Amino acid sequence: MTAALRIARNAALVGYLDVRAQYTWKSWLFGWIVRATAQVLFFTAMGLLVGGRDLVLFAFVGNVAARAAQAPLGTGPDTAWERGLGTLPLLVVAPRSMLPVFGGRSAFYIVQGLVEASLIFVILAPFVGFSGNWWWLPVGLLAISLGAYGLGLFLAAIAIRRLRIGNILFNLVFYTLITIGGVNVATSVFPTWVQRTADLLPLHHGLLGLRELLATGPSRGAFGQLGLELLVGVGWFLIALVGFRLFAEGGRRDGTIDLEE
Repeated sequence: MTAALRIARNAALVGYLDVRAQYTWKSWLFGWIVRATAQVLFFTAMGLLVGGRDLVLFAFVGNVAARAAQAPLGTGPDTAWERGLGTLPLLVVAPRSMLPVFGGRSAFYIVQGLVEASLIFVILAPFVGFSGNWWWLPVGLLAISLGAYGLGLFLAAIAIRRLRIGNILFNLVFYTLITIGGVNVATSVFPTWVQRTADLLPLHHGLLGLRELLATGPSRGAFGQLGLELLVGVGWFLIALVGFRLFAEGGRRDGTIDLEE
């Protein structure tokens, strides 16, 4: 366990340095954040066309929360890219599990999702007239980021098998979450089987808890929903653990891992 934590910590440091290398503060603030803020504003403004102030605020909170989930889900395609970077052969021959490496490598995305979503909220809240209990926002966003991170690791366990499916999986899953997770319309408008599917995915429970926190403050119902969000994330994390183990051990045993992409 100690060795796994040390590996995860060092991998997290590498992931942080990698993110720093991708952005300068100017490109992050005036490039990425402006783009993400415009996307949230676009879907929030759609509420003006099809509904009233309540729908505007509903879409605003929903799309801010979706930004908190988006960065951790990026664990999937980022892990697939490791095949192209030549990391995978070294990990396959190593005696340890791959999960601490890839889990730590993308852990900074939890922080990135939380910070970016919070910043977008601060920028847009005055323009949409938000007046709720904003100080509970980080609590809800953190639960959503952690829940999405578990699913992101599961996507990584699949995407690592084929480099080219990483982005396809990410887009398919992320836009499914936005559609049925209660971001722009309530999940209750969908058929029962869709609602049950949303129950098994991150974002849905976290968003319900976040909306309740922002509207009425702390309550058993709000923290219950956030707890379910974390439980969903843990479930996907455990499935990812099995996926990485099957991939590595199976490949070592029969030599079926194709290391060239």
